[in-house]
Amino acid sequence: MDPREEGRLAVVASLLGFAGLLLALPVVLLAGVGIGGWLLGCGLWLANWATALLTTRVSFRISPPAAVGVSGISFIARAWFIAIILFVVAIRFSEVTALTAAGVFLAAFTLDLGGRALQYGLSQQRQQLPGQPAE
Repeated sequence: MDPREEGRLAVVASLLGFAGLLLALPVVLLAGVGIGGWLLGCGLWLANWATALLTTRVSFRISPPAAVGVSGISFIARAWFIAIILFVVAIRFSEVTALTAAGVFLAAFTLDLGGRALQYGLSQQRQQLPGQPAE
């Protein structure tokens, strides 16, 4: 693959979560469930995304075993944090808003995860020596 093409693909892959947020907006508007759930879903995903970036930066500065622990704890803590917020919103305010936010969050999270997997695959391809078969 041409390095320029690979670079463009990496940029697109890094933005897939944001694309998920934008694609969810017309779906939410057409469903007529109000914009509050979309905004909450966006906010939760952005907080999750920013925390994941911070965790990644911290992980590069510490030993590999500690990095695995920090990453795992961060991943589980973020999931619990999102679930608790959605639960509280559903119980105290609006089930529709919480369900809409959950759908928006999951759409962005899923696309972002796919983008991260693509980026990882590209980085592994770059690290492979020329003429060496893929594992």
